[in-house]
Amino acid sequence: MKAVIYKNFGPPDVLKLVNHPLPQRSAGEVLVKIRSTSVNPVDYKIRRGSIPVISKKEKILGGDLAGVIESADADSQMIKGDRVFGLSPDFTFTSKWGTYAEYATIKSNLLARIPDNTSFDEAASLPLVCLTAMQALESAQVKPGQRVLIHGGSGGVGSAAVQIAKAWGAHVTSTCSSKNMQLVKELGADEVIDYREQSVDQVFKDNPFDAVVDQIGGATTTQSLAVLKKNGHISFVLNENLNYAKLTAGLALGTLGLGPKYHLGFVKADGRMMQEVARLLSTGKLKAVVAKTFPLEEAAAAHEYLETGHPSGK
Repeated sequence: MKAVIYKNFGPPDVLKLVNHPLPQRSAGEVLVKIRSTSVNPVDYKIRRGSIPVISKKEKILGGDLAGVIESADADSQMIKGDRVFGLSPDFTFTSKWGTYAEYATIKSNLLARIPDNTSFDEAASLPLVCLTAMQALESAQVKPGQRVLIHGGSGGVGSAAVQIAKAWGAHVTSTCSSKNMQLVKELGADEVIDYREQSVDQVFKDNPFDAVVDQIGGATTTQSLAVLKKNGHISFVLNENLNYAKLTAGLALGTLGLGPKYHLGFVKADGRMMQEVARLLSTGKLKAVVAKTFPLEEAAAAHEYLETGHPSGK
């Protein structure tokens, strides 16, 4: 099969299209012929060597997949020919396998069927960002009627979080740049703030939030905490701008009931949540925001576009 690999850390051009052995599935797994995958920031951070736990071994990047089942166990609920999507748990850490390839193996219980109203490209853009958003919102214990602040509403995780929080009945406020305000409103945000022109800690100082999803860190975290209820929840999406000393202190104080509850986690593959993603897609409550598509052999160009272009969506 064709696959994109890197053998050493470096710029996008370390990614090479090669012939690679077909993965062999184990019991409980299905073999998926991949029709589309997507590029996430974690991919280029792994490629650059920004995440120390990643080795320099030959690696196929990628976690998102959308495709057609090629083979499955006789008793599998997923059968040959099913259109499926999901997040491969092999996309990071020390595994050599990912989804920048023509085929991948994955446990069938981590997949969901792609709704008829969704293309392969649209489906492939969603697993990692939707699972990240859902896990952040669940950790923050978001409930119908609550006020939720979601930063970066035009990005991959942000655009998913805005739509999911709205579908779950929350009142959603989001931040983004002026050029993306209309998009974020169309995704369902009740209020949209241009972060370059307004500061949330000034706009909402007298109207605090029940929950915050912070995927930006730095000064954004300080502003968020200023407008979060004392018994509220803040979920952090891992990134290089987080102050881990302050996070540790906040986690401790929240556990003792002396401040808002802090939540920090790394996205996990989850079949139950993928079923919810499929449900929201089929009912029109969730839509993919695809900025641009590339053929597999142009993976390096896709990385460069994501790293330098700040696209809306995926």
